[in-house]
Amino acid sequence: MIITNYTIQCVWDGTLAGIILKNDAFVTGRFGQTTTKIIGIHGWLDNLNSLLPLAKQLIDRHPNYEIYLYDRAGHGFSGHIPKGFDYSNAHNMQDLRYIIQTLGWSKEKFSIIGHSYGAVLGMIYAASYPKEVLCLVAIDAVVQTDILSGNFFKVHGSRIDITLKFHSKPLRTSDVGLTFEKVFELTKATRRGITDEAARLLTERSFRRDTDNKLYFTRDDSLRLLALTPFTDDMTRNTIETIEASVLFIGATTPEWPRSQKSLDLLKEHNPN
Repeated sequence: MIITNYTIQCVWDGTLAGIILKNDAFVTGRFGQTTTKIIGIHGWLDNLNSLLPLAKQLIDRHPNYEIYLYDRAGHGFSGHIPKGFDYSNAHNMQDLRYIIQTLGWSKEKFSIIGHSYGAVLGMIYAASYPKEVLCLVAIDAVVQTDILSGNFFKVHGSRIDITLKFHSKPLRTSDVGLTFEKVFELTKATRRGITDEAARLLTERSFRRDTDNKLYFTRDDSLRLLALTPFTDDMTRNTIETIEASVLFIGATTPEWPRSQKSLDLLKEHNPN
C-alpha cells in the first residue's frame, strides 16, 4: 500500500492536510484497470484518522480503489479559518469542492464515505453536484433540520450574538500541562464506547508542539460554535430530493447523537437506490 501526504492550499489562504491511499499493485502497473475514486470525510471534532483503518481495508481488498482522506478546516493538521468566520456548510462545501477540483475528480464520477457530520456534508455535496457522485456511504448521520419551523431569524440572531461573545475572548495559545496521555484520556471520555486503539489514532492528529515545545490542541476552539445559518426543513427536503447517487446508510443501534427518522423516511421515499 502506498500512502502519500497531499496538502492542498485553499482559496481562503489556509491549508487542508490530507493523504492519498493506493494499492501498490496499481501503482506498480500490475493492475491495469482505471481506479475507483473515493473521498472520505470525517466527523465533528475528529480527524482523517477516524476513517484510516477502513480506508486501508478497502485498499487491501480492492486494488483499483484510490482514496483521499483529509482533515477538514479547523481539525487535525489543517489550518483554521480566519477569526470571525464560521465553519458553515457553505464553507465546508467550498473546501470540498476545491479539493475535488484540485484532485481532478470533477471530470468523472467518484464516491463519498462520510462519518457523522462528514456524512451530512457528503449528502449536501451529492445534492449540489448530483451528476458527479456515483454513490454515498453515510455512517451514523443524515442531513436533518436543526431548527423548529418559523424560528429561523430568532435562531440566526442568537447564534450571531453567541459567536461575537466567543470571539471577544482572548485566543488560547497553548494548554498548560497537556500531555499525550491527557489528550488520549479526553478522547476516550468524550467518545462513548471508543477502543484504546481508535482513541490513540485520533489523538495522533489532535495536538502539536509550538515553538516553545509546549503542546496545544490542533483543532479550532470555534468549532464548538453552531453555524450562523441554520439548516431548515425545506433545505433538508430539497437536499434529499435532489440526490441521484445510490446511498448506503449505516447507523449505530444506540447513536450518541439523535438522528432524524423523518430524514431517513424521506430518503427511502425519494431515492430508489
